[in-house]
Amino acid sequence: MTRRRRQSGRLIAVLVVLACLVIPATASAHATLIASSPPMGRAVPIVPTTVRLVFSEHITLLNPSQDCQVVSSAGASVESAPCHVNPTNDQELDAPLVPHLPDGTYTVRYEVVSADSHVVGAALPFAIGNGPVGLPYLGNRPGQGPSETSPWEVSARLAEFIGLGGLLAIIAFRWLIWGAAWSPRGRQSGLSTADREAALEWGRDLFWTTFGVLAVGAMVAEGYLLVVYSATVLGTSVAHAAGDTSGIGTVLSGTRFGSLIQFRGALLFALFAIGAWQFLVEFGTTSTPRAATPAGRAVPGALMAVAVIGVMWGISTQGHASQAPAALFQEIADLVHMGAAAIWIGGLVFTTLVIWRLPRAVPGGGAVATDVLARFSRVALVAVGVVILTGTIRSAGELSAPVQLWTTTYGLCILAKIALLAVAGAVALRNRRITLTLARRTSTHPGALRTVRNAAVAEMAIAIAILAIAALLVAEVPGRIG
Repeated sequence: MTRRRRQSGRLIAVLVVLACLVIPATASAHATLIASSPPMGRAVPIVPTTVRLVFSEHITLLNPSQDCQVVSSAGASVESAPCHVNPTNDQELDAPLVPHLPDGTYTVRYEVVSADSHVVGAALPFAIGNGPVGLPYLGNRPGQGPSETSPWEVSARLAEFIGLGGLLAIIAFRWLIWGAAWSPRGRQSGLSTADREAALEWGRDLFWTTFGVLAVGAMVAEGYLLVVYSATVLGTSVAHAAGDTSGIGTVLSGTRFGSLIQFRGALLFALFAIGAWQFLVEFGTTSTPRAATPAGRAVPGALMAVAVIGVMWGISTQGHASQAPAALFQEIADLVHMGAAAIWIGGLVFTTLVIWRLPRAVPGGGAVATDVLARFSRVALVAVGVVILTGTIRSAGELSAPVQLWTTTYGLCILAKIALLAVAGAVALRNRRITLTLARRTSTHPGALRTVRNAAVAEMAIAIAILAIAALLVAEVPGRIG
């Protein structure tokens, strides 16, 4: 094995080890029960007047009569008044009990929404008298909605990731990669005026077509996520939740998730409006069309980027980062992490499209594609470094010990990604070597571009698999509170 190959192998190993700290950065936690009175699972000699449950973070109770019940071993309700969140401490759930309860086993059944938007529920028994404590009563429970690991929930989160990440990626691609590739010293400087204009128009069409599809798709994804989340919270089917405007209204007005999704929806509409304005300005009118430019106008483009980042900020403040120590710092790290990952993965997708289609669409397009590839290689290197750094920061708040990587479901999901990331790292390093070789040559090599394109497709397939597992990870409890 040559020295260069040994160095590449060590680099891949380092990247893979660090990458195991990256993916948990976007996962969210759950409110956990940290105390109760009377103690769950134990017998108490004195009849309690109230059952009190204390959680690790603040909670919301949407439907007191359905989402919180205290029942006897026969399933009869023993509450003297509806359950409620303690008005002086929103981490406590109180259930007043009827007086003079007879000895026996009772079950507390609850389903609450935690501060990080997860639905948390359990059925816990306790006993009055000398015991023993029997099994919890599970009969006649209200209908259950889709679980947070169901295909409904996972597909909704994945659609949100793709829509929002794609929007940020196409804006960043136009600025950082496509626009920067049109340097006066680039290969494209040798193109004729007609070919140069044709290539710029092709790039402009790619941007606006993709932006339009992703903007609409992101709004649809947010609506889909709202319906699925409502079904989970309300304990009903997705089809029923879609037609239950009252239930969706309750989720929008009564949960932190609802407030944040309204905020994200408003920003997405603003983004669409700014995009429509910029589109009309760039294309001009039928009688007076405008010539295409590499990166478009700076101010509208910046406003579009700010709007997308604002939407992604709404996701960071919704998840576990908002409940972690140094919450603001963790939220910023989470936001930067998502943004860098979007620029990396989305940039890979759009660069592949340029390599595949531009040489066929425009004479001399291979020269532009080579410049785009070289620029993407540099941007991706920085983006991956930022992903690793911010992922490490976030993971410090998610894992309390390395052993949790193989002793928790959360950790096992991370280990499943390591194999995928190892392959992705190997493919990326091979592509970078080819890119550096192309950058040193004055002519364009279609065969080399095809090799890079095929490898990039494989890398994209791995990235999609990683995104799917990340969407599943959101429902898992991080190691430090598992």
